[in-house]
Order: sequence, then structure tokens, then C-alpha cells
Amino acid sequence: AKALAMKIPVTAPRDTLDYSGARIEVVSPPEDYHAARAGNNDSLVLRIAYGRHAFLLTGDLESAIERRLLASGTVGHSDVLKVGHHGSRTSSSQAFLDAVSPSVAVISAGLDNSFGHPHPDVLRRLDAGHAATLRTDRDGLVTVRSDGNRLWLDSALWGGATSADRFSWSLSLGHE
Repeated sequence: AKALAMKIPVTAPRDTLDYSGARIEVVSPPEDYHAARAGNNDSLVLRIAYGRHAFLLTGDLESAIERRLLASGTVGHSDVLKVGHHGSRTSSSQAFLDAVSPSVAVISAGLDNSFGHPHPDVLRRLDAGHAATLRTDRDGLVTVRSDGNRLWLDSALWGGATSADRFSWSLSLGHE
């Protein structure tokens, strides 16, 4: 809204970018999406494919746009899902999680946040789908790396974390 008031053109990127062996695709906001005011569904959603793995980074995406993406066939399986809207109850619908079917889910949420994120229903849906769930409120800094064949997951708690406060593991997800 502020950009429009200042007569600054706003456009949503629609390109797919190949970068150093990775393919980065903008999947949302949808091309015909226009909001009356700024909101969570304005989030830029990226799907990054690298080797055998795909990552879906959803920003603050909520279920209304999840449904549109599902209906258009834009979203499919991704090994790693950055869970939408901090794991709020307005995101990560069952249908969306079924389509994405992540092996790893990362939730960015502040410790003891006033919103109660992540919502227990979202955690139950992720658990039912057998996704390994990492949470910044509980696990601290979360890093997911890939060489195109394997995934490495690392976590470290803030404030002088000791080796007891860290974990690190690697996965090879069904592509041997």
C-alpha cells in the first residue's frame, strides 16, 4: 500500500532461476493475486530443486493460498518444508502436507511467543506424516544443507551452547 501511495511499481517475480546447479522457482503469490492490504499470503514462496532434493520455503503462507496452489497443481513433493506462518493453525493444512509430503519440516518460531506458535494441530499433522520436525523455539539455529544426494541437518541453541545443546545428522532420502 505504501509503495502504491508513493507511485512505486510493485511486481511479483515469475521467473525460474538456475543458480549453481539449483533450480529456484517462484510458486507464490499467484500471478493473479491482488490483496486489498498487505498480509501473510503476500509471502514469496520458493521451491528449490537441487540434485535429488527439493526444498519448499513458504514464508507466512496460510491455507487460503495453499488451496489455490494445490488446485493449480503448482505444489508437489518437497523433501524439506519451511512450515508456513510459524506453524500457526491457519497454515499447513492436511491437504497441503499430503501434497508436499516432507521428510523434514522446519518451523521458525520464537521461544514462548505470545501467539502459541507452533500450533499443536500442525505438530500433530507433521508427526502423522512422519516428518522430522525441527523448531527454532526449541532447537535454536536450524541449518539444512545438501550436496544434491544427501541432506545434513544441524541445530544449535543460542547463548553459549555446549555440545550437549547441539545435534547434527545426515539423511539419504530413498534415492540410493
